Amino acid sequence: MAKLVLEDAKYHRAKPWEIALFSMNNSASNLYLFAFGFLTYYATGVAGLTTLLVSSVLGMARLFDGIIDPTIGFIIDNFNTRWGKYRPIMLVSNIGLILSFLMIFNLHNLSGTAQTVMLFISLIFHKIVYSFQQTVTKAAQSALTNDPEQRPLFTLFDTVFSGIGVFSIGQYIVSNLLLPQYQNEYNGDFFTVFIPGICVVSLILTILAMIGLSRKDQTRYFGLGHEEDQKLSLRDVWSIVKGNRPLQILAVCGGFVKFVAQLIGDQTFLVLLFGIILADMQLVGQVSLYLIIPQFIMIAIFTRIAGKKGLKFTYQTSIILALAAWILMTVLFASTTDTTQLFSPAGFLAYCFLGLWICARIFSVYPTSIVLTMSADITDYETSRTGKYAAGVIGTIFSLTDSIASSLSPIVLGLVFAGIGYVDGFPQPNEPLNPALMQGGYMLLGIIIAVFVVTAILIRFYPLDPETMEEVQAKIAAKKAQKANETA
Repeated sequence: MAKLVLEDAKYHRAKPWEIALFSMNNSASNLYLFAFGFLTYYATGVAGLTTLLVSSVLGMARLFDGIIDPTIGFIIDNFNTRWGKYRPIMLVSNIGLILSFLMIFNLHNLSGTAQTVMLFISLIFHKIVYSFQQTVTKAAQSALTNDPEQRPLFTLFDTVFSGIGVFSIGQYIVSNLLLPQYQNEYNGDFFTVFIPGICVVSLILTILAMIGLSRKDQTRYFGLGHEEDQKLSLRDVWSIVKGNRPLQILAVCGGFVKFVAQLIGDQTFLVLLFGIILADMQLVGQVSLYLIIPQFIMIAIFTRIAGKKGLKFTYQTSIILALAAWILMTVLFASTTDTTQLFSPAGFLAYCFLGLWICARIFSVYPTSIVLTMSADITDYETSRTGKYAAGVIGTIFSLTDSIASSLSPIVLGLVFAGIGYVDGFPQPNEPLNPALMQGGYMLLGIIIAVFVVTAILIRFYPLDPETMEEVQAKIAAKKAQKANETA
């Protein structure tokens, strides 16, 4: 009986449907991330901007976003209302995302300097409101549940709604349903249909996520459960960054993995890989459907393992498996005489590619989802260390490294394509393969492999294993008991 009381004092749990609905907040913001993969085609093909200009402005906007992210976290941690800490931010930021896309995807109505300036301003505004909603996904998980066996459930639901719903099914809808209606070109008519759909679905998902969080969005579930522990000073922020070693390691690893995930999800990368190297752009949509069942099975297995062996183990395993898949895919291309004939007809090597792409995609993206849950562990670690509830600041430290790393994605793509001769625009899906484009493909694959090698080394030093997290929750329970005795 004493042990049961201790466990109840240590853990507060959510209902599974609450976790499922709240995970849709990540899906809501990921819809905009998915749509962002098409921005370069709109900016160069519809608005008439150059490849290097678009890549540079995108990179600068993301870098600026990274710089202001800690400020956003500071605001969130010091914010609270009668309607909760997180839900008002979710709603207002999503409305802001709608306004940002109205500005971005009307650039074709401007010209010259005004067009470039509006692109930069609208991107900055977009990044600010996107960071607010994305930070809530990380920060609110510590309030939703602190049970180490329950927290991995978020990754399972997030995989269903984001990994499968947004990216896999979304890619199929674009490549196989929308794009063929517009002569396989990302033209103005395509974006007239695509962008409003993104905005409407994202708003609906945000409202559902607010419903899922409603019961736990109150002070008693924030840190030690007292209002005075919620206020942070700038000195507290510096102390967190300087003294929280798990945060330092995972933020860097998360940034590296985010760079790869954004790179391989960008339409220019997919056009190069599927539309040009494999000469079948519609294949990317079909493969997105092939991903659904294997992805769900693997994430379900990893979720179960994470509940037993910890989040670090599954994160580390996923990185190693992704690295192996990318290396083998590079070897497969190098050993194929004509990659454009790989699926004409589909033979053994074609099925090898499909298997490798599915593994590479699943294990490259999985860490970007599980890091959201791992940030809740780091928030609890900070509470056990200092007594402070700093979920917002910790969430935006991840956003900082995410933004810095992902700002390199459009820059790297722009430099690679400019380096092989595509200065004024990106290649279209129906462009024939040539040695320069194949060289660009190998360059991008080499970059991905190098990033995963570095990440695999760094994650070994992440200290929050299951035993450590048991100690963390015990310390928090003791601090809460002490606080209750002081106020009694």
